Amino acid sequence: MMFEPLIARNPATEAELGRVPTTPPGRVAEVMARARRAQARWADQSWRERRAALKRWWGLLSREADALADGIRAEVGKPRVEASSEMAMALDGIRWTVDHGHRALGEEVIGAGWQRFLLIPSARLRYRPVGVVGMIGTWNYPVFLNAPAIAQALAAGNAVVWKPSELASLVGLRLQQTLDAAGLPEGLVAAVFGGPEVGGALVEAGPDKGMFTGGIGNGRRVLEALASRGIPALAELSGFDPAVVLPDAPRDATLRALTWGAFVGSGQTCVAVKRVYVVGDPDPWAEGLAESARRLRVGDPGAADVDLGPMISAAARDRFDATVRAAVEAGARVLAGGMPAAGPGWFYPPTVLLADTPEPESRLAGAFGPVVLVRGFPDPDAAVAAANSGIYALAASVWGRDLRAARDIAWRTEAGTVTINEAVTPTGHAAAPFGGMKASGFGRTHGVLGLREFTQPQVVFTRRPRSFRPQLFPYSPRLERALSWYRRLFHPPA
Repeated sequence: MMFEPLIARNPATEAELGRVPTTPPGRVAEVMARARRAQARWADQSWRERRAALKRWWGLLSREADALADGIRAEVGKPRVEASSEMAMALDGIRWTVDHGHRALGEEVIGAGWQRFLLIPSARLRYRPVGVVGMIGTWNYPVFLNAPAIAQALAAGNAVVWKPSELASLVGLRLQQTLDAAGLPEGLVAAVFGGPEVGGALVEAGPDKGMFTGGIGNGRRVLEALASRGIPALAELSGFDPAVVLPDAPRDATLRALTWGAFVGSGQTCVAVKRVYVVGDPDPWAEGLAESARRLRVGDPGAADVDLGPMISAAARDRFDATVRAAVEAGARVLAGGMPAAGPGWFYPPTVLLADTPEPESRLAGAFGPVVLVRGFPDPDAAVAAANSGIYALAASVWGRDLRAARDIAWRTEAGTVTINEAVTPTGHAAAPFGGMKASGFGRTHGVLGLREFTQPQVVFTRRPRSFRPQLFPYSPRLERALSWYRRLFHPPA
């Protein structure tokens, strides 16, 4: 049976960039079987050998960084600065694993402590690989959200079978080619290409752990399929991130940062600012954002210096436009943007909305594109309550001069990452765990916690063969008195 290839298109010009052969769904199980055989050998290699292979890949990826950035610009439609920034963050993530992976995966001794009186021995904690990781990748950061995770899975001793997004198939192919050139065991990391049917086949092939990055709707379907097979998963899903602006926030500096935080990646960023909650009068802030948005340069990143490129596809732009129109119908006022730009290309100008009630915000929830909605609140508590009221909890930000007050708001905000006087950029920190709460996902990537997501902790208790270990049977009053003494000593009643 013949399968149509994936056609990569430039979202700014709609021109064809190339074609990538689709992996027949029936072959995914064979790819998984090869990965499983390769993983058994890879897991037996020492950390030094694994690290050397990862270091080779890191070097190759660095050498190909400019070419991959060009690919991101062409296929995803990012300005060159954003594409280059993505490559830098991806390389940072791999470097962290190369430099610190051994320490994060090292054996730990767990002493018995006071429980030695219960004859509990000490133990060693080891981090074993899970086996084969099945990854379904995303298009908006096709290197940064895939490459560091692959590196961490490999560092932990796993194999990886991954599906690049069909909307960034050429970048996915180039990334896989760097892995192939790094001298890794054959079949250890393999990419399968296609749409949802290939993703479904990847789940059906039975990985030992799944990883999904993308929207809530598709993510839940994938997670349900994995759960039905008893397969654990790591998921980073959508955000709808709030920014709480306190009364003492410096206007000009904060507006510049919020403009970038809202519209970087044409708003197609899971941690982009989507809700601005002003404590006080929202009108000056909304007008300031609208003025900033109107000054941004929208166009083809391959033809000129621009600030915003296109949206990823016509379908994505149509969905986004319908969401914006629903918010307007619910009462939001359009201060900038608000309708698609003329073609060719799938452009949408940066859009600023002002709302007086929660209804427009509820219609906008989950919007993935260049839009930010501004609302006013009488006090910080009301703003925090609104920030915590929805199902999304990926990231949030707080803005103000009084850092103690800002930190108080941050600690009360439900989100996996909260920034103070910052947005978006800190989520690229290679050592800081990243992930969501509530419907925005579970599990973490990056750093120690991200690396350990790809492991199975195993505890081994050891007692010397001739050490003191009286038999407990037959039970006796003496043993009962000893346990009573233990409780009084270590757990005295209040």
